Amino acid sequence: MNRFKHARLSTKLFAMMIIISFVIFTTITLITFSIVRDLTMNSQNEKAVLLLDAVEPSVSLSLFLGIKDMGEKLSAITRLNEVIALRILDADGKILLDYRSNGMNSPYESIQVTKNLMEPSTLRPIGLMTLTYSGEEFTKTMDRFYTLYSWIAVSVFITLLLMLLWINHLLLPIKLIAKKVRNFKPGEKITFDIPYTQREFSQIIHAFESMQNRVYEYSHEIKSINKNLEIKVAEQTHEATRHLYYDNLTALPNRLKLQEDLNVKPSNTVAILNIDDFKEINDFFGIDAGDWLLTQIAHWLTEMKLSPYRLGGDEFAFRLKPGSSTTEFRHDIEILLSLLSEKLFMIADETVHVRATVGIAVDSDKPLIHADVALNKARKLKLPYSVYDQSEGIEQQYQANIAMSAQIRQALVEHRIVCQYQPIVSCISGKIEKFETLVRIRNEDGSLIGPYEFLPIAQKTKLYHHITQEVVYQSCNLFASRHEQFSINLSSSDILDSRTVATIENILRQTGTANRVIFEILESEGIENFDEVASFIGRMKALGAKIAIDDFGTGYSNFENILKLNVDILKIDGSLIKSIDQNPRHRIVVEAIVDFAHRIGIDTVAEYVTSEEVLKNITELGVTYAQGFHTGKPQFLN
Repeated sequence: MNRFKHARLSTKLFAMMIIISFVIFTTITLITFSIVRDLTMNSQNEKAVLLLDAVEPSVSLSLFLGIKDMGEKLSAITRLNEVIALRILDADGKILLDYRSNGMNSPYESIQVTKNLMEPSTLRPIGLMTLTYSGEEFTKTMDRFYTLYSWIAVSVFITLLLMLLWINHLLLPIKLIAKKVRNFKPGEKITFDIPYTQREFSQIIHAFESMQNRVYEYSHEIKSINKNLEIKVAEQTHEATRHLYYDNLTALPNRLKLQEDLNVKPSNTVAILNIDDFKEINDFFGIDAGDWLLTQIAHWLTEMKLSPYRLGGDEFAFRLKPGSSTTEFRHDIEILLSLLSEKLFMIADETVHVRATVGIAVDSDKPLIHADVALNKARKLKLPYSVYDQSEGIEQQYQANIAMSAQIRQALVEHRIVCQYQPIVSCISGKIEKFETLVRIRNEDGSLIGPYEFLPIAQKTKLYHHITQEVVYQSCNLFASRHEQFSINLSSSDILDSRTVATIENILRQTGTANRVIFEILESEGIENFDEVASFIGRMKALGAKIAIDDFGTGYSNFENILKLNVDILKIDGSLIKSIDQNPRHRIVVEAIVDFAHRIGIDTVAEYVTSEEVLKNITELGVTYAQGFHTGKPQFLN
């Protein structure tokens, strides 16, 4: 079917004509054959009937009169060549005549006719006469018919063959046109010198010539359009390049341009300059004023002949100039910082002093990364500038942080965040009354990673709240079937995260542990976010939970805040407890804290109880509970 679909038009036309001719010829042949056969057969049959009708009266009369010998009377019939056999039977079935000619073995089809012999007066059947008549005439007539139709079939085939040649002859101009058109190219003109004048082909040629003219016109238009497009593309490319490689605000080359310049013209010494406290300038004067200040700084840096780049935000960068030494580069940076500190910039008729911090990477294989590391170090140490020193291992620490972040994420996915529980014992009875929940990461080899190794990193990612929620879930489900109280450490970021708070409330309701849970909060975080922490404490206390202030006694402990926050327990910091038996000043501070707690009716917990002497001292001072390795190490509970 696919081959026929892609066949030539002449082939398709010829095939269609063959199919139509075959259907018509076959139909006519079948109908004619049926008609001729029936007519010939009926004619022969009627001849036989007429012969029987001619002799039937005399045979019936002879049979009625009892005359048995009828051969003489029927000789006129039996002498005919067409009569093959004649049989006469009486009423009893007795054969009166059984004539058979020499043509009984004839190959031609025969016709047999039977007629009843009737009594003349009563018309009662008195016998039966059967005539077998030759079908030679019928067979010869059909043979002549077959011969005729064979010649007709041959004539039809020859006619179809001639029509195929005629069709090819008719379609020859199309082949010639196709050959010409196949090599057509825009801008060239094809002439058709075909010696045919059929109207249809003339129309095709005229249509193609019209198309050639339009294509020629369109090609000129397209050339003009392409030329304009090339100009536009060049303009847009220039504009895109400017947006890609240059900062829109300051018109300085950007970070991408710097990276490309570092690749094209290798320079392993780079400095990154960061404007100090730029956020405060934005907050005070507004973002538009901050942008205006950045443009002034960019213009000033350009005037300093340092070929600055703007990396984004309030950061700029400089490369070591060809022919300059790293010592000269550092000297230029020092002069720049000195001049910048003296420079006055204008914002809305106000003069503004600008200070900056610089990180420098000298002869580095990763100049931008190392300059950024040096910048962070300078800002952390509050230095005007810092030079990257590989021996300090800062970059390795960054890589370790990234690896730990990935390890935390994997531990959350594989449910390897686990909890240990450190006993908190009563100083009076010595019995375990509470446990503090301490989070760990279980390595694949079964070893444990302590919280101080991964929690600081988790707090700087979006993973910290997931750890808190996992700790709350595990501890609450464990102590739902136990009787002791248990504490959970929360940071201010946990308290400020509405999803974490909602999760905590749901778990407390589901496990029914709200009346035995204690949430430990650092005093410093309670002061920095007082309103939010106070609101959280109110919500937890409404459920029946208790609140403890962790590491109390360090820094500027504020007793007034303790009263405002309405806490239930003060956990005295381990730095005061661990040497209480040797440091009288620590003992005085702890004594004051315990006295304050007793007066307002709240319990105290001494952390870092490492010896019997320490336990004895805090018991003498009236501390309610003790916690440390001496009273019980962190452990897994069932």
